[in-house]
Amino acid sequence: PSPDGQSSSRTTATGYRSVPYSVLPERHNRLKAAWWATRGEPDGAPTLSARVERILVRWCEQLEKTHNDGHPFPPAPERPRGQRSAGAEARRARAYYLPDMLHERLKATWWATRSLPDSKPLLSEVVEQQFLAEAVELEQRFNDGSPFPPAPARARGMSAAGLQRQADTQRQLWQSRRHEQAQAER
Repeated sequence: PSPDGQSSSRTTATGYRSVPYSVLPERHNRLKAAWWATRGEPDGAPTLSARVERILVRWCEQLEKTHNDGHPFPPAPERPRGQRSAGAEARRARAYYLPDMLHERLKATWWATRSLPDSKPLLSEVVEQQFLAEAVELEQRFNDGSPFPPAPARARGMSAAGLQRQADTQRQLWQSRRHEQAQAER
């Protein structure tokens, strides 16, 4: 991890990277169960990361609309630090494959609104709070308000867009290799 506690993993050509947030395991597990149970619904998400992406975009958009005329907030400082909260040791890092720009937008939104009433002192607490709200909403809509049974431990789902990107990349690699081979044979 980098000094700000975030992943130092590289950003892919498509702008995604693995971003860890420290969240209470029960919040992650509850969201994962809700995602797994509703992934086939018309507004379901093909992967847990896709569900997390939607949650975080919605939160940023809501605060930007309410507190910044609908515009993104200026970037957060290089290494924003919130106050350490009680229960931090119970949290575990969970990584989600997200657009790099979304993570930066999330940090900027949290940083700019951290002094508002009901704000959270840590970015991870914002994420955690949004996970719980999403799980509760999905439980209300699809399970009579009851928590869903746990998702399989290794449940990841498959993104149609990710499959398409992977196929496009492989196609380009093979075309490039065929072209190089043809050039070498001349």
